[in-house]
This record gives sequence, structure tokens and C-alpha cells, in this order.
Amino acid sequence: MASWQARRRHRRLLAPRAPASAGTRWRRLALAAAPAGLYLTHLAAGANQTAMAQGFSLMLALALCAVLTRPRVRNELVELGFVWPLLGLFATVLAVALLTLYLPASPASAPVWALAGAPGVLTINRSATWLEIVKLCGLACVFAVGCVHGARGERARTSIDWIVLLGGVYAALSIAFFLAGLQVRGRLSGGFLSANSGATVFGIMAVITTAFLLRQLRRTARLDQGDRLRKLATPAGSLLFIATCLVLTASRMGLAATGVSILVLLAWDLASQRKIRITIRPRDLALAAAALAVVGVASIPMWTRVDELDSDATIRGLIFSTHWNAFLASPVFGHGLGSFNDVNGRALTTENYSVLWSIRAAHNVYIQWLEEAGVAGALPMFALVAAITLISALHVSKMRSGKTLARGLVASSAVVLLHGTTDYALQVPSIAAFWAFLLGLQFAFTQWRSEPRR
Repeated sequence: MASWQARRRHRRLLAPRAPASAGTRWRRLALAAAPAGLYLTHLAAGANQTAMAQGFSLMLALALCAVLTRPRVRNELVELGFVWPLLGLFATVLAVALLTLYLPASPASAPVWALAGAPGVLTINRSATWLEIVKLCGLACVFAVGCVHGARGERARTSIDWIVLLGGVYAALSIAFFLAGLQVRGRLSGGFLSANSGATVFGIMAVITTAFLLRQLRRTARLDQGDRLRKLATPAGSLLFIATCLVLTASRMGLAATGVSILVLLAWDLASQRKIRITIRPRDLALAAAALAVVGVASIPMWTRVDELDSDATIRGLIFSTHWNAFLASPVFGHGLGSFNDVNGRALTTENYSVLWSIRAAHNVYIQWLEEAGVAGALPMFALVAAITLISALHVSKMRSGKTLARGLVASSAVVLLHGTTDYALQVPSIAAFWAFLLGLQFAFTQWRSEPRR
């Protein structure tokens, strides 16, 4: 029985596909719009300026409005489970942020208002808080767009195809810009103002592309060598470009977070297999050795930064302790979303000036959320991300197909969560939007059920 199924699968892979209709081709092409737009925004410094960030949020809202014009899409979103708890958590975050705009603050908790001679409220920078609220609404919109992409199995798989293919193109362009010297710094940044931010994006892409390659390796296991290489060329090439970009960022924590995430993916994938069969051919070894050689040469800049670990740890420790103390000064509601620069400016002393004067983020997403939103706003946000990830992970085993791809999407979040302990990638609008899109994609994709055969 098993051999008959294998032969049938082999014939299906070799059989020429019927040409897709014009409507189908346009629908597949339309699914490339979201990943392409996000990659292009990465190259534009991640929309990291105030005006660009607000325009980017507007574009995300318009994208959601465009996809919701189709009644079928609206019905698919309504059919998703666990939506109301997520909406409740997100509404709580927004409610706390709005409260900080109007609730009066005591002079002890917000002395800056006494200096300004104005009635004090919980947030110390109202305009910055409003801007952050708009950004959060934009992230909710792109999360919903991701849910639309994942609400049907074929649509989700096509979206992941585009993420991998366009991710390889984005990585190749990043290498070209790096070699041409069209960057702000000496390390590859992928268009961002910080190479560490680029490392987060390339790490996410590396995990997803690894999952895609694992799936293709299984699907092509019984094909002859030539056909197999042709089907593996695109994901393998994309992964090589992405891995090269990752090591050229010379981000130590970015590479470590990616490595841990890929190990989680491989362990999870192997644990789900009833039979583990590994076939290694000489040509496979030669290609792997060539890829490792390219990545090894590219990783030389990263190894030169190992000596800086102690000094960087000292700097990070001073930043963390300063802003942890700022959180403790207002632990319930924080100082208001977007208030980091104001808090950091008030914390400057002659002893810490050389470290704090130039930073624009706490280099730890958890401390910064606690400092700005307090326990009342940070805990619902942390719970929201945890709920999305946990719901997605628990539903993977119930899927009838696409499990490896779904595992890759879930495991890719570990890159963001781990790297976020020492860096500020989520403060970059396009990176936050990219992750929100992937969270929506995995949340809907893992709930998708194919129709049972009759």
C-alpha cells in the first residue's frame, strides 16, 4: 500500500501541470504584493523616520481595506477561531495607551509636567504616544492581511513561496548594495540603519526558507537527480544568499538566535516523523561543502567582533539597569508609549552620558515595553504574542498538509523574541510589520483544514 502511494506521488510530481487560468495566475501574483512591499520598505531604511512610519501605517490600513472588499475574504476571517480573545488583549493594550493620555499623574510620578507648568497626565509625551497608537493600529491591519493570506491552504503555501523567492532577491540586492558601498556602515544592513536590525530579518527568513527546503527535500526524494536539483535550486539559492547576508551583518546575537530557532525547527520536525530516512549523495556533500565555504568566508567580520563582547555587555548592562530603574519609577502605567527619548534624556548623568546620549531604544524590547506601557500595557501585549504563537504551535499537529511550513513560521518567531533581548529591531516599523504579517499568516494557516476525501 505504501509503495503504491509512493509511486502515485512520484507520478504526480513528474506529470506536467495543466496551465493555470489567467484568473488563477493573477491571484497568485497578487499574493506577492504584501511580501514585496515589506521587502521594499526594508530597503528604504525600514520606514524608520516619523513621517515615513505614519505613511507606512496608512498604507497597511489601505491594504487591509483593499482585501476586505471581497465578501469571501471577510467570511474567511469570521470563520477563524480564537479571534475574540486576541482582540480583547489588543483592545486592552490600546485602552491602556489611551488612558495614559488623559489620566492625571501625580507630580512625583511625572515631575516633567511640573517643570513645564502644565496639568500632568500619565504619559510624558502625548504626541509620541498618539504616533505609537497609530503604529499599533497599522500592525493590527497587517496582521489581518496575514490572516487573509493564511486562511486557505493553497493561498498560504503560495504566499510562503513568494516570501522565499522574493527573500532571495532581497538578500541578493542587499549583498550587491553592500559590495557597492551603498550603506551607512561597514557591516551589511539590508537597507536598515543598523546591521543588527538586518540580522533579525535575515534570521527570520533563514528559518522559513529552511522549512521550505525541508519540505521540498521530502517531496522530491524519489525524483531523479536532475529533476530534483531543478526543484531545489530556488530554495537552496535563496537560503545561500540569506545565510551569507546573515553572517555579513556580523551580528553575534542575531546569528545565535537564528541558530537556536533552526535547531528548534529541526528537532520539532524530526520528532514529528514516524520514520527518519536520510539519503546523502556525493553531489549533495559537494554542494553543502561549497555553501559552507561561502558562508565561512563571509563570517570573518563576525569573528573579529568576538573580542568586543565584554565591552558591549558592559554597555548593554548600563542601558538595561538605567531603564529598568525608570520602569520601577512608574511600574503600573509606565511613562507612555513612545516616551523612550524623553526618559532617556532625563536619565543622563556625567557618568552615563557617553553611553546613553546617542541611543534611541533600550536594546531590549521587554524592558522598553515595561518602561513605556507599564505592567498594565506590557503584560497584555506579551500575552497577545504568546497566545498567537501557542495557538499556532498547538494546531500544527492537527493540519492535514503543510505542517513543515507551519513549523517554520512558528519557529521563526523565536528569532525575534531572542534577539529582542539585546537589540531594538521591533522598533523599526517595517520589521514589526513583517513579523505581524507572519504571525497572522501562521495563525490562520494552522487553523486551515482541507476538505476530507470522500
